[in-house]
Amino acid sequence: MRKWPLLFYGILISGTGHAQPPLRLKGLSSYTVSRTAVAPQRTLTPGRSHWLLQFAHNPSSAQFKDLANRGATVLSYVPDFAFSVSAPDSTAWEGLDIQWTGRLRPDEKISAEFGERASRSTVTAVVELYPDVDPNDGHVIANNAGLRVLENPDLLSNHLLVRGSREELLALAGWDEVSYIFPASKELTDGMPVRACAGAASSQGSVQQAIPLVGDGWDGPGLGAASLNYAFDDVTAQLPAAAAHAEIERAFSEWASVVQVSFTPSNNPNGNQTIAVLFATGAHGDGYPFLGTAALAHTFYPFPVNPEPIAGDMHFNDAQTWQIGSGVDLFSVALHETGHALGLGHSDKPGDVMYPYYRMHTVLMPNDIAAVQELYAPVGAALSPSPAPVPAPDPAPGSRLLLAVIAPPSSTAASFISISGIVSGGIGSVQVSWTSNNGPSGTAQGSSNWMIPTIPLSAGSNVIAITAEDSLMNLVTSSVTVSYQPTNPAPSPTPSPAPNPPPNPNPNPPPGPDTTPPSLTILSPATNNY
Repeated sequence: MRKWPLLFYGILISGTGHAQPPLRLKGLSSYTVSRTAVAPQRTLTPGRSHWLLQFAHNPSSAQFKDLANRGATVLSYVPDFAFSVSAPDSTAWEGLDIQWTGRLRPDEKISAEFGERASRSTVTAVVELYPDVDPNDGHVIANNAGLRVLENPDLLSNHLLVRGSREELLALAGWDEVSYIFPASKELTDGMPVRACAGAASSQGSVQQAIPLVGDGWDGPGLGAASLNYAFDDVTAQLPAAAAHAEIERAFSEWASVVQVSFTPSNNPNGNQTIAVLFATGAHGDGYPFLGTAALAHTFYPFPVNPEPIAGDMHFNDAQTWQIGSGVDLFSVALHETGHALGLGHSDKPGDVMYPYYRMHTVLMPNDIAAVQELYAPVGAALSPSPAPVPAPDPAPGSRLLLAVIAPPSSTAASFISISGIVSGGIGSVQVSWTSNNGPSGTAQGSSNWMIPTIPLSAGSNVIAITAEDSLMNLVTSSVTVSYQPTNPAPSPTPSPAPNPPPNPNPNPPPGPDTTPPSLTILSPATNNY
């Protein structure tokens, strides 16, 4: 199995001067953010809030360390050069080279796909909570806003299904714990089995539902053309190889039919601008192992959001039962994943190929086409000139220490969890260690691909801080929060008294062998001693 370079922070090309880069959020008009202050929102954790921090360019590891020292936890990436973080309300942001700090208004957290119908009728919505929010808190907040919570076991762990009016959705969006609200599909509403896509992989961290595009595409800024290669690194044995190849190539062709992007077969999966297609199970060398059948696939966004050669690569979970035209349909999943490989986030409109819950598809939908044509020139259109690229700043001496953590489930009924991730850069040897707010601590196993196999949990909230330190004591820290809710143990049965020994069926057993030595006494004739 081939190995990929470690993903790392610090890949995006920096912006020019101190002009504010665009903030690519669906709820913002023209990707700009209001400079007016937004009042603190309601919360179940007074004194701590979720913030958006936007930098002038990609922050350094020293800035991430500074954020951690100030009590901030980085949760997800918001292009360009912004992050959603959880931090104390009293946090001082001075000295971090931050261009903008603030919160989104409640109306900026609600998808435009609701339109006016949400104000006239009852709608069903998916509520995305921030990754560090306990799902049980989401239920409390939804009930407080007057919404009805619906159940679907196939929802992502930070998604909540609710039903109510637009006014109730606005009230819900006014809570700090809520990241974004978008329409629910009929399958979700009807409680049908669905399969979720947790999103494409970004070297900057996870990406929220509210992100429409990540990066400028393979062609760079402007509407240009891109020439991509693809190589089959390993294909499932569940289908004939030729049939599996044909379904994935058909997915490439669908996107190539609407934008000026070409896909050319190659024998080199490690080449630049090459989508390597891999079927694998468990850990497969990229730091994002497939855990059972929880995921269908994952894909890496284009360069420079992700480094070469892993940029654009598509990995399919071979623990799934792959089919053609039914069940887990290979074409439908490949069509969705190719959208991520081209730079698309998730759509809010049910029925779209890029909606975060997969469904069977044969063609792209109008919203999918409109989204990809924001990155690449439509077929037949003239190419727009791309602006001259801004050179990246010279790197600092040495290699930046970078830490990525694969977030575990936010809640569990198990008394322990395992956490893994990747680390790169630094000076000399790098050690990854961990501590829990409830006392336990230890050192991770492995080096670049590290793992903490057993972290004991205490009932309630467990905040686990993970630190990478190099030989010059440069530090990078990340933390995750896991809620442990033990199930009630079954009462121990009352011990039964020891049973009486069974009666001896033969109270007079025959004697065993005689071991007494024999003796002899002579009685006659008598003897005299003279």
